[in-house]
Amino acid sequence: MALLMGGLTSPPDSGSLPLAVSAMSHTFLFDIGNVIIAFDFGIAARRLAPHIEIPADEALEEVTQLSVPLEVGEISTDEFIELASDRIGFKGSPDFFRNSIADIFELNVPIVHFIEEQKKSGATLHLLSNTNEIHVPFFEANYPVFDLFEGRVYSHEAKLMKPDPAIFEHTIAKLKLEPEKTIYIDDKLENCEAGKEAGLISIQYDLDDHESFLAEVTKYL
Repeated sequence: MALLMGGLTSPPDSGSLPLAVSAMSHTFLFDIGNVIIAFDFGIAARRLAPHIEIPADEALEEVTQLSVPLEVGEISTDEFIELASDRIGFKGSPDFFRNSIADIFELNVPIVHFIEEQKKSGATLHLLSNTNEIHVPFFEANYPVFDLFEGRVYSHEAKLMKPDPAIFEHTIAKLKLEPEKTIYIDDKLENCEAGKEAGLISIQYDLDDHESFLAEVTKYL
């Protein structure tokens, strides 16, 4: 698979949850992590390792525990950095910590090509992601593909996270989606199931099996 920059996490389980539709769909709702960009928090842990008081794998666990309140908007970035630094014994600058956490992505070139093709064909593209205010400015600034999206719902802004049904209700209302005509693409089965429950056409994406995704999504194009 063609990927650019950084490290790669283990691929999610493959599979899809097709939902029959009566008409062609021209609207897509994309997850970001492990769909448009692969991510690996281990990159951040290794970058921070020389500057912390505990082993990198322990530090990763500690920081990961704080990622949920960060991504649901319960704590600010400054609070996250302060709490995480405390837990792992990091004595460096907040900017170094932020940059270490931010730059953990690889671009998934095959899905970018698919997104570009759909945009050229006139499709409407939206984003729905569990993310935070450290990652959003980084990936929006570094990967031009995000300029192709019209609407976006980020968990830290909505103060809701997938697979909570409420974030799908919020997304459908905010983006004025017709669920039965909207193809939702996510790497996690539980999110796809929640999307299907909300009436979306859910397709689970596997970074290691882009061809299966193409075979599945083509049924609705």
